[in-house]
Amino acid sequence: MNNIKQDLSLKPPTVILSPPETLKTARPNSRSYALRTAILAFAAVYLIWGSTFVAIRVGIESLSPWLLVFGRFALAGGISYGIGALLREESLNRKEVLVAMGSGSLLIFSNGLVAVSEKTLASGLVAVVIGALPIWIMLIGWAFFGQARPTLLKLGGALFGLAGIGLIAGSHLQLESSGLPALALLMLSTSMWAFGTLVQRRLTELKSLFRFTGLQMLTGSVLGGLLSLGTEAPWTLDFARVSPSSWAAVVYLAIFGSVIAFTAFNWLTRHVETHLVSTYALVNPVIAVGLGWLFFSEPVTGSFAAAVACVLIGVSLMMKR
Repeated sequence: MNNIKQDLSLKPPTVILSPPETLKTARPNSRSYALRTAILAFAAVYLIWGSTFVAIRVGIESLSPWLLVFGRFALAGGISYGIGALLREESLNRKEVLVAMGSGSLLIFSNGLVAVSEKTLASGLVAVVIGALPIWIMLIGWAFFGQARPTLLKLGGALFGLAGIGLIAGSHLQLESSGLPALALLMLSTSMWAFGTLVQRRLTELKSLFRFTGLQMLTGSVLGGLLSLGTEAPWTLDFARVSPSSWAAVVYLAIFGSVIAFTAFNWLTRHVETHLVSTYALVNPVIAVGLGWLFFSEPVTGSFAAAVACVLIGVSLMMKR
């Protein structure tokens, strides 16, 4: 993966929804406010996150993956935390700090694995595998977080989606064995993102969204920096040779992919029903595959199209209530 609750504008929020109050049960004024915020948040998660897979590919053309992760989330975390300070958000309590650091490490590590995988795999293919994320959230939530046992329909959808991933793995086994380790990293990435998502859902009320998100990203950037130092020897990089497009990708990923879309995702995970939030997994792969084909001429073969269909159908079956 390529891969994480209040208004996204710079004015202080006027409504904080908390369980059991949701979009369906909020008071009229609260509901109108929440609906507008939800529309903007979904637009950010759908469109921006769908494009980040291509942006990551552009970034790693002249930057190493973990160095890209470090730069992206250090910049994004500083901006997000600064916004929280400008809005005079409350300081995070001990539980919020622990959840932010724990979930942030998992989510950003997951994102870094997406960047590593894109050194070998096409961005559209990566997006399709990451698109199966709701399957892992459901299974891991059931197995480790005490969530209800999935219905037969949801389990059937999960199997259908996993069959699509199997088709992708099978095609790479035949055509390019070097891609299999990258696929394994993607599977690890989706499980880490699922754990991070479920960990942060343990917070039922949060008034300092930008501080929380900023701490998540800053924690993740430290992890990315350490992994870069340990595996990539970044001190040998000639930064003068980094292409302008890679620098632009870092800025785009930081501001749009992280500050805006990641904050929107955090808001959605707490204020909108889970099956609706998960719909981004249906939209992102379609956008990513289209952009990969348009800008990088990434192939869309018949077997790959069948795999995409399996994943999307499986995830859509899981979302039925």
